[in-house]
Parts: sequence; structure tokens; C-alpha cells
Amino acid sequence: MLYQRAIIDEIKPWLKEKETIILNGPRQVGKTSILELLRQDLLKQGLEKTIFYLNLEEINVLGPLNENPERLLEYIINSDKKNYFLIDEIQYLDNPSNFLKHLYDKYNQKIKIICTGSSSLELKAKFQDSLAGRKITFNVLPLSFEEFLIFKKSKIYDYWRQDKVPPKIEGEFRKLLDEFLLYGGMPAVVLKNDVKLKKDLLSEYTSAYINKDIRHIGKIDDILKFNQLVKLLSVQIGNLLNVNEISNTLGLARRKVETYINLLENTFVLIKTNPYYKNIRSQITKMPKFYWFDLGIRNQLLSNFSSLDARTDSGALFENFIFNELRSAAGKKIFFYRTTNKSEVDFVVEQDNKVYPLEVKYMEMSKPLKTRALKEFSEQSKSEKGKLINLNYNYTRGQVEYLDFRRFILLNPAKLVCQRQNLTG
Repeated sequence: MLYQRAIIDEIKPWLKEKETIILNGPRQVGKTSILELLRQDLLKQGLEKTIFYLNLEEINVLGPLNENPERLLEYIINSDKKNYFLIDEIQYLDNPSNFLKHLYDKYNQKIKIICTGSSSLELKAKFQDSLAGRKITFNVLPLSFEEFLIFKKSKIYDYWRQDKVPPKIEGEFRKLLDEFLLYGGMPAVVLKNDVKLKKDLLSEYTSAYINKDIRHIGKIDDILKFNQLVKLLSVQIGNLLNVNEISNTLGLARRKVETYINLLENTFVLIKTNPYYKNIRSQITKMPKFYWFDLGIRNQLLSNFSSLDARTDSGALFENFIFNELRSAAGKKIFFYRTTNKSEVDFVVEQDNKVYPLEVKYMEMSKPLKTRALKEFSEQSKSEKGKLINLNYNYTRGQVEYLDFRRFILLNPAKLVCQRQNLTG
């Protein structure tokens, strides 16, 4: 059974346009399922004889297309109509940019290509030009929390958008949040109810993708140091990235550290966020922070699936969770704020010339907290009202609005939203 993904509604309008659609993202986040959902949508339009799915992991498909892009035309049955080609793993082509450019320039009235790619590093290496004006790219992410609830077929989803829910239902939301923070949002993992099966899948994924595929892509020669770096980064969620410190800790050259981190970024494992300093009086750090694309993968790397109340990194997991939810809705315009005296605001989202400062606290609250950094930032930058995201408390006091995680996620797409897609050109 296929479950609907939010990104489908963003892609659909582009099916009618001539630009090539590229679905980019790490392995097993659901790109192939999205292709199938798009195929089903096209079938509903009565286009069954003009839709073709091609998997480039199959050598009998890859070989001819590598020889000549025009071999794609051999699949066409009805040349009087536009034909849709859904191509999985475009990076396996020897020259995907030439392939897509040739077919677009010569046949964009006749052919529409929707393709997937699993490594931006591989695509960058093989794309000799930018395909400027010829493509639209969507970054496919692991499940958001709302999608997670849909995949879980949870009855509490019926309460998802209600302003007030019974205490028992709030408790169920918390249990599911804990599961999400521990095992993440990879679709195949979410669909398993047995904890051992979840762990087995996460173990297989980290072994196949991080320990093999990524090392192969980056031509890693020092496997031990690379693995040590990955584990070190796993425990530094939301911390400033000090490359010199990591270099000294691992006994690894700074250049190597930077190369390995760049590799993890370009294979979607780590997501960088930079400091925000626009219109702020105080000098701030220039070091970035990094978050993990999926918390289940991160916890697997540390072999730590202890319950949230028995671990010291619960706050970091919750912060990473909120970052990923922001990223789903707000694209790349997410920063953090930190002054030289270590006054810090976890996230600063910039959207439509407005600035939204956010603090994240993994805690149950019964009264407002002192939020000096959030208040100072709001006053100095003339930002929108600050928000403090927590587990259970909703309240507004002065320049700060307190929101429990469920209410925040519901509010976020409505007020802090920009398109996920990135039109290149």
C-alpha cells in the first residue's frame, strides 16, 4: 500500500510544464514510491499508453540509454501525444546532464522526464552544466511527523488538527513523538511495528548507505577515521562545529575533516545551518551547526535506543526534530543566533522579509521561563514574536509565545512556509 506524501501536491503542477523534474534525496526516503504515486495520478488522466517507468539499476535499461539518449524514443507507442518517462536513479548514467539536456532541447514538446537521484555529489560530478532553465528540483526528505502519523494509521490522527484534545490523546501524541525521536522517519522503518525489525532495518541502512555507498562515492581511504568522525558528529547535534577541535581530537588533517563533512552534506546525511547576523548589534560566531537528516539513523550509529527519560541527549533529539520539521516547511532559510557572550536562540527563520526567532525546550512546563536571549533578539532585530516550543505548554507573554510541539507543527506550515522546490536557472 502506498501512502500519500505532502510533496506530491507541490510536484503535480509541474507535470503540466516542460521542465524536467528531478527528485533528489538519500536512499529509501520514498522517491520511488513518489514516482509511483505520480504515475497513478497520470493514469487517472487516461494517459496509460504514454507513461513509462525505467529503473537504471537494470543494466538492460541503462546500457542502451548510455549509448544514445534517443534510444528512449524506442519506448514510445503513441507519438501524437506527450509521453511521460519516470526514470529511477538518474545518476547511474555516464552523463546524465547531457542525456537530460539533449532530450529536453530536442523533444520537450514530446517528452516529459521525471527522475530521481540519490546523491547530489554524484549528480554534481556528472552534471557538466547546470541545466539552467531546463529542470525543477525537489528535495525528498524522510517523513514529517504528520506523515509519520498517517503511515502509522493512528486513530489519534483524527485529532491532529483540533485545537483541544483530551489528555489521553495528548498522551498518545507524546508516545508517538518518543517513537519518532528514537527510530526516525524512514518510511520502511516507520511501517514496522516490531522494535527489533526497526533496529534491523536501521542497521542495514547505516551499513549499506553510510558505511559502504557514501565511502565509495567519496573514495574514502581512511575508513577508521571516517567512521570515528561520523560517530563524533552524531553526539554533536546542535553544537557549533569546530573543525580544528575535531581535527585535533581525531588526529585527522583539517582538510580531510572538511572533505568528509562536505561528503556527508552532499549525500544528505548532515544538514548545515549558519549563524544569523543581519541587523544584530552583537558580533556572533561564524561556526555553523549541523543536524541529522534522520534521528533513527543517528541513534543507530550510536547504538542507543534508550527511552527518552533515560538519556542525556533528549533535548538534542527534540531540537533536531524541530529543525527537520522547519526544514520541511521553510526550505533552506533556517539560521541560529549566538553572540560572543554565548547568548543563543536555537533557530531564526527568515521568510518574506520577516524574521521568526524560535527556542526549543524538551520539557513539560507549567509557567513561563526567563527567555532573555529570545526577548533581546526580538527587540534588537525587530522580528516577529518569539516562539518557545516545548512539550505541553501554550501561553503568550509579551514578546514570547509558548507552543507545545503539536500546536507548533500545525502553526508552522501556515506561517513559516516557503516552497521546497528550487528552480535552477
